[in-house]
Parts: sequence; structure tokens; C-alpha cells
Amino acid sequence: MAGQGWALLPLLPLLVLALPAWAPDPYGEECRNKMYPPSGPTFKGNVPTYVINLDLPPSKRWDDLMRDKKTELKTVVQNIKDIANTFFPSGKVVDIVDNKIAHLTATLPYPFNEELQGIANSSGIPLG
Repeated sequence: MAGQGWALLPLLPLLVLALPAWAPDPYGEECRNKMYPPSGPTFKGNVPTYVINLDLPPSKRWDDLMRDKKTELKTVVQNIKDIANTFFPSGKVVDIVDNKIAHLTATLPYPFNEELQGIANSSGIPLG
């Protein structure tokens, strides 16, 4: 009887490969056609449009967007810091990025260096 188990061993990889086909949809919503404009249970509203005025000084171009999205940007940055602190609990990596690497943005070509500085100023997030 114990020998019969070994006979089924070659079928194990096929079973493992077939499992995802039986797994439930992780997104819980069917793919739908002809659904424009968007709607449905996962629709969270229209995406806002922003105009980045390139005639403004680079340090001011992103002010309107940062005024509206400051909270979301701070959340994303905090999530990244939390992940870094999970791997490096001392907090030194985040400190290095926030304080010691920030000067590297000065090595970026114009206007990118000034745009990044403007985003940091407008959002209140460290330049690093």
C-alpha cells in the first residue's frame, strides 16, 4: 500500500500548477466590457486633471498639485519609510536618505533639481 503513494508523486507538480486556476479572483470583480464611462463597485470617482505650467519657475510648477495631494504623498513616503525601517530597524537608512543624500539632487540637471526642491518645499517632505 505504501508503494502506491510514490506512484502519485509525478502528478504532484501538475496539481500545484492547476491550483491557481481554481483559486478565487483576488480582485473580486469580473472583467467587464463596454463600461465607459467607468462605474461599478471599485470605481472611486474621476481622476482629477492638473496642468503643470512650464512657464512658471521650476520651484513653483508643482505647487497646485502638492497643495491637493500633500496628504497622499506623505502617506506614500511614510509607507516607504516603514518598509525601510522593517529591514533596517535602527532608522539610519531613512536618516541617511532624508538628511545626507538630499544634496545629490543638486547634481541633477536644470530644471529637475529645482522642481524636486519645489515639491519638497510645497509638500513639507524632506528632499531626500
